[in-house]
Amino acid sequence: MTMQQNLGGSSGADTAAQDNDVRAVRDTLLQLRKRTGLGGRRARPVDIDALLGLVVVRRYAFLSGEDPEGALPHALRYIAATLVAAERLIVDVELNLGMLAARLPDELGAQLYGPDLGPRRDCLAQHWTHLHELLGVPVTRQVRSERALRGRPEEAAFTALARGLTLESVVPASEIASATARPTVVVIGDAAWDHICHVDALPRAGESLYGKFSVHAGGKGLNRAVALARLGVDARLFAAVGDDPQGDEIVDYLKKRGVDTSLVRSRRGPTPTATVLVGKDGANASIADKADRIRFDARDIADIPITRALLDADAVLLTFEQNIELLSAVSAVLVGRPRRPWLFVSATPPKPFPARLPDYLEAVDYLIASVGELALLRPGASPEQIARQLVRHGVGAVVVLDQHECAMYSSEAPAAEPVRAAIGSGRPGAPGASSAFVAAFMARVIAHPRPVESSARRQVGHDYLDWAAAAIPAREAEIRSIPDSMPTREAIDRRLDAS
Repeated sequence: MTMQQNLGGSSGADTAAQDNDVRAVRDTLLQLRKRTGLGGRRARPVDIDALLGLVVVRRYAFLSGEDPEGALPHALRYIAATLVAAERLIVDVELNLGMLAARLPDELGAQLYGPDLGPRRDCLAQHWTHLHELLGVPVTRQVRSERALRGRPEEAAFTALARGLTLESVVPASEIASATARPTVVVIGDAAWDHICHVDALPRAGESLYGKFSVHAGGKGLNRAVALARLGVDARLFAAVGDDPQGDEIVDYLKKRGVDTSLVRSRRGPTPTATVLVGKDGANASIADKADRIRFDARDIADIPITRALLDADAVLLTFEQNIELLSAVSAVLVGRPRRPWLFVSATPPKPFPARLPDYLEAVDYLIASVGELALLRPGASPEQIARQLVRHGVGAVVVLDQHECAMYSSEAPAAEPVRAAIGSGRPGAPGASSAFVAAFMARVIAHPRPVESSARRQVGHDYLDWAAAAIPAREAEIRSIPDSMPTREAIDRRLDAS
């Protein structure tokens, strides 16, 4: 199957911006093929930044543990292998990728993947039919001399390679010998810098207090992505940072914590920041500053690399840091697919729902919120009333975190008593508590393929409430960085055994 067939049905494929990206990548590839291609030192350095920033190259680098430049040849071979035979041969030989080297006699291999483009092209033309036979495909276009490869055939081949590189965002772990297959979650939320102030109690109006200040990476999306990575999940964060040093530092932080940053985008403007006040009892309040220019919208979800990443994932996690149009766009991508990922919503920061509940909620398998967050979704109604409204509207299940327990309301029995699990100690309302619970709950649930039957989906969640609840007190509370306080699987197991 060709790359274009793989991408069929996704929206946003032919936008002018994507076409411009394809041309930029193709032009870089055409420069790269000169002289030795990727087979050795080039006579003139080629600026390959346009290639190193591609999602598929960054994804390959993350999975393989290499830097993007080291991962580039492997990513090129991976995409080239999806092309039709004639195009594959052209880009393989002209870029000196060596895709057939192990299957050729030494003398022929040395000629086909030699140091100069001209002789490589001559050799390809001379052995055109034989190489097609080696691939087990018929010759669809006769090539009798290297001149026949120039012009349209080369342009078509490099355009196809550039399009595949530009639009792909998925690399199976099976493609990489050193990679381990793990459940994948795409987290859609914010990445920011948290300015945290710890005080004895939250100040009243007009009151001045002393506190202890610190600055750490944060954001509700980032916190949950790091928490998932700590539990061994392949976490891919889809977030925007500013084109400033603080944005670069966020990306470096995520990489060191094992989060895939191939979907993180740099936008003009400052990286988001927030001020968080935390009392000794865990009570907290925050103020966020985020420029509108780095917000995502539905057009970002229609971008093919993002759509492919969503559909390939085992689960998608949304926070309310994004607008309703984006949440609806994600739902539209997933609904109706024969195999679709689990869809989780972490209802934070809480925003009041309109009078008519949004349609996208019908696609949600689990909505997770604290009692306080749930109350703000429907002012005037009790958390229990809101949870029951949501499951009647179509949400598969609503999980509510209270001070000492969590409760799951299910669409299978909207009027029945919820399933409950004790949380115990650990300041359930403290910053990071919700991130720890959500990540632990997801890590267990997504170990199972999403069942078609809704009753089976709910049962999977029922089985793991206790383990997720134990993640809250299992956090390393003395660590002030919220994401760095997230628990490991072993810490959760110890906490659950001790309860």
